[in-house]
Amino acid sequence: MGLKNLMESAYGGKTRHRRLDSEKGERVISLEDLADRVGDHPKKEEVAELLNDEIIPRMISSIPQGKKESLIWGYITSIAAERSASYVVVRPMDFAGLELSGGMLILMGDEKKRPSHVGERMRSGMIRLGEAGDYLGQGMSGGGIVASSCGTYAFRDMRGGWGVILGDAGSFIGVNNSGGRILVKGNAGERAGWLMRSGRLTVLGDAGDYLGILAKGGVIKIRGDAGRNVGWRAGGVRIEIIRG
Repeated sequence: MGLKNLMESAYGGKTRHRRLDSEKGERVISLEDLADRVGDHPKKEEVAELLNDEIIPRMISSIPQGKKESLIWGYITSIAAERSASYVVVRPMDFAGLELSGGMLILMGDEKKRPSHVGERMRSGMIRLGEAGDYLGQGMSGGGIVASSCGTYAFRDMRGGWGVILGDAGSFIGVNNSGGRILVKGNAGERAGWLMRSGRLTVLGDAGDYLGILAKGGVIKIRGDAGRNVGWRAGGVRIEIIRG
């Protein structure tokens, strides 16, 4: 008997692709199992097709290994919030609320963890968390995010929705925005509103250098001081510095 026939006999005629239980119709039992069943670039729709409400709490409590599992975990948190009649609490980990389109997520847990990519490409719903890492709300088109602080590139490529930072924000907040509203109650780093085309950005504290550079539209308001080269090569944007 050849090797191919031997393998087919041993596995009951199934082709062993990654693992025997990878057939789409069989029950998903773990995050790793789910990662085996989707492609290298997982999509929210294919993750949702493989989930049932019973397995979701176990998936949310899992610790992702690698970027692929982190993306899948992020989709699962959004699916859980969208299917829940109440808010959903998850650990503060990367990609939480990925493509969220409804419901409410609260990130609670390790206070030292600053998760990145939270609320990326979200379309509706709400997310609340403490300190956020980089790329908070990147590419969002709807919904709202409240964080106590954030790192760099928060609300980049924003097309709609709103974001509130209760403390300080890092550099490059609101880069390339074409809509949406951002409020920073503390200070913002350099190049806030860079390449902005529409939308609103308000900073109640100080802003760093190159505020609103190359911006072509929208409104930027600063209640404190702004650094050097405000509005460098900008046109069409309204920048207001209201000291005191």
